[in-house]
Amino acid sequence: MAYTAFFEGLGFLVDAVPEGSNAVAHLSEKKPDIVIADETTPGFDACDFLEKQHHVHSRCKTIIITPEPVVDNAVNLMKNGALDYLIKPLDMRQLELCVRRGLCLHQGESKNGESQSPPKKPVTIITRDQAMQDMLKMAERVADSSASVLIQGESGTGKELFARFIHEKSDRSSQPFVAINCAALPENLLESELFGHEKGAFTGAVFRKIGKFELAHKGTLFLDEITEMQYHLQSKLLRVLQERTVDRVGGTQSVAVDVRIIATTNRNARQAVENNDFRQDLFYRLNTIPILIPPLRDRISDIKILCDFLIKKYCRLDRRNVKGMTDAALSILTRYPFYGNVRELENIIHRAVLLTSSDRIRPEDLMMDDAGPNEEIAVPLPEENLHPDVGSGSLKEMEQKMIFKTLDQTEGNRTHAAKILGVSVRTLRNKLKEYKQAD
Repeated sequence: MAYTAFFEGLGFLVDAVPEGSNAVAHLSEKKPDIVIADETTPGFDACDFLEKQHHVHSRCKTIIITPEPVVDNAVNLMKNGALDYLIKPLDMRQLELCVRRGLCLHQGESKNGESQSPPKKPVTIITRDQAMQDMLKMAERVADSSASVLIQGESGTGKELFARFIHEKSDRSSQPFVAINCAALPENLLESELFGHEKGAFTGAVFRKIGKFELAHKGTLFLDEITEMQYHLQSKLLRVLQERTVDRVGGTQSVAVDVRIIATTNRNARQAVENNDFRQDLFYRLNTIPILIPPLRDRISDIKILCDFLIKKYCRLDRRNVKGMTDAALSILTRYPFYGNVRELENIIHRAVLLTSSDRIRPEDLMMDDAGPNEEIAVPLPEENLHPDVGSGSLKEMEQKMIFKTLDQTEGNRTHAAKILGVSVRTLRNKLKEYKQAD
């Protein structure tokens, strides 16, 4: 099983249950810290499992993986205690981060109620670029403060890695780092996830749920894609930042919280304010420490050391013996624009490590025939570009062609297409509405 091999490669002790009907019995016997449950497993019913898990082993954290995003299903599962709800095709790095977050929460819930320090994995940011090094120095200088941080950068530049770096360097490093993607959850579920809810607050709320703010108490709360948050929730978030208290949905008493906020966006936050998509007062509150991560195409000096690091990483994980790459292959990568940034580079290197029949990655192993210097290369959506003054008619046409081509490749799956394009599903939906109105 792919999940088993992946996590065993990271040093985790893993058990696999191929038949869903045996899951509860296995849970009762083994008492695992984390369960990764794939809804496609034969005989597996996610809602039934979560209900029984609450009685059999309540401290276990469960991550549900599904082939299709169904909002009602996601809402029901999260309300019934699922730690997270991930959609295929999976980004294994995202799954790893979700598991590590779950372990932090699990180990913070000792039987005597005392907080325990979660296992720490050192954060490594590899760079030779001067601008990146300056950003890292600034991040380290402000890490031990209480100031909010707003990290801006294109999709795939490593914004969450920066956030974890700041947390690790802070005096909160022994406390939880709790992450939530503000664009991944529907509005009604996001409020409950952030602030929690009381038993009976709404239909399906069968027990009290502690929100992310309370889970991150004394630690760091990471708000990913903050500019995608619904406008009325932004005002509630601002109140929490000002008052340092949260009100659970359906609750009657405020709960004091001590949380350091790190937020990210792959949009131009000031432009989002001007477009009335994002509250100006919340922007200023979060932007106390601004960090702008440069795209990979602006730091070519990092490509070689990133390639060396990624080759070693995937040789270790996938038991390969690739020594490096040829000069010709490296030359192709240094001329490629990488609109998917480090995430795109990582996918290319991982694939090349698996497919090469040599001990060095060659140009043909990169499978980048469409990346020659005379070929038309897909451009990022202007909304996702941090320099929004670029916007000619030809760029719009290229943008539209790129979107429709990607939708064709994914057979109309907008979630998958948005991931390939490096934008949120909401942005993709808005773009498609624009094209429909223009017809």
